[in-house]
Amino acid sequence: MATYRHDSEAAWFAAVRGGVILVVRADATDRLTALWPELGTGDPTSLVLDRLTAQGLAATPPFALVVRDEAAGTARVVVRGPISVRSAADEIHDAGVSTWVERVLDGSAMIEIVVDGAADASAPPLPVVEGVVPLRSIVSECVEPVAPEPRPGAAAAIAAVSAPAPASPVAPAAAPVAAPEPVAAPEPVAAPEPAPPLVRAPAPVPVPVPPPAPPARVTAPVELTMVPVPDEETIAGSSSAFAGGLPAGPPSVVVAAESVDGDHDGMTVASIDIRRLREERAARGAVATPAGGAPAAPAAAAQASIRMPDGTLESIGHEVVLGRAPSVSKVSGGRIPRLITIGLGDPDISRSHVRLALEGDTVVITDLHSRNGTHVVAPGKAPVKLRSGEPTPVLTGTVVDLGGGWTIQVVGG
Repeated sequence: MATYRHDSEAAWFAAVRGGVILVVRADATDRLTALWPELGTGDPTSLVLDRLTAQGLAATPPFALVVRDEAAGTARVVVRGPISVRSAADEIHDAGVSTWVERVLDGSAMIEIVVDGAADASAPPLPVVEGVVPLRSIVSECVEPVAPEPRPGAAAAIAAVSAPAPASPVAPAAAPVAAPEPVAAPEPVAAPEPAPPLVRAPAPVPVPVPPPAPPARVTAPVELTMVPVPDEETIAGSSSAFAGGLPAGPPSVVVAAESVDGDHDGMTVASIDIRRLREERAARGAVATPAGGAPAAPAAAAQASIRMPDGTLESIGHEVVLGRAPSVSKVSGGRIPRLITIGLGDPDISRSHVRLALEGDTVVITDLHSRNGTHVVAPGKAPVKLRSGEPTPVLTGTVVDLGGGWTIQVVGG
């Protein structure tokens, strides 16, 4: 069970859910609230970083994120600002880094998060299983149980059960009134009370007749479904619809002569003609015309991947960094490299050993000044040692040797 030390000033808040702990300042609790439903499912690291950096790096608030993975036996740690994350063997902070620091720790170890330098030893440690609490520090030893989300119909069921409660007092109220009436029957005043049929109020209830509502609901959807005309909008060209700087006419659907392989004069066409032209071009094996009037681009080449030592495939995507405990200190182009741990605990593998990036259709590999270097073996070639810090393009099928018996292979998607 996690324990935390309470912050009476409520300057920092921590969300604890499952294997995730997210700490932010009080001025960022709106983002903490928005992220709460996602913290209990899988690894929310990418989603948390996207939400916190949505307004740019300069507006990104200080934060600490710890994500435990029981299956892999690791704990992913991301830190930015005046926060320290400590374990038995490591202490992580963002000193000298303009973005944030990201590390992978032993998932079975105790992890402590401390804000603003030091914990308040005078505050007693309080247990927390799941929730949002103001804190000075928090200690986590395992993945906490996640409470099930309430079913959507639960609130309605509760309301339905509680609704009769006020109604039931009304029925007894009528019963006591009816009881005195027979008692006061001899009196002339009690006789007029039952006489007016005020109880027949239910009769006006059917009078508001709900039938008028159904016609309104039926008419609106029918009109809405008839409005969009996707076929004609996608065929209209963006530039050929203007003549002499003025619109040639909004209702017309214009098709550029070159988009139909020269068999059309560019005049307005009906939707049946559009379908006929598409069928003829498909029969000739021509390239379909997408929205905007330009020919469709050829399909992008399949993304390259890495075959890991255990046989699994990891997509390179934009960029990946591999190592014993990989971290990121610089971000280029606003996109964050993905971190992959390999050779955990092997001193022959550097913390951030090698980087692979995809430039166009080419895989480029860079040795990140590793201790023992990196060798590449292209298909049918002798091994070559990479120069530290120098990007080198490699072919599909190339084997990358990181040392210590750890190898990966570049393969197609």
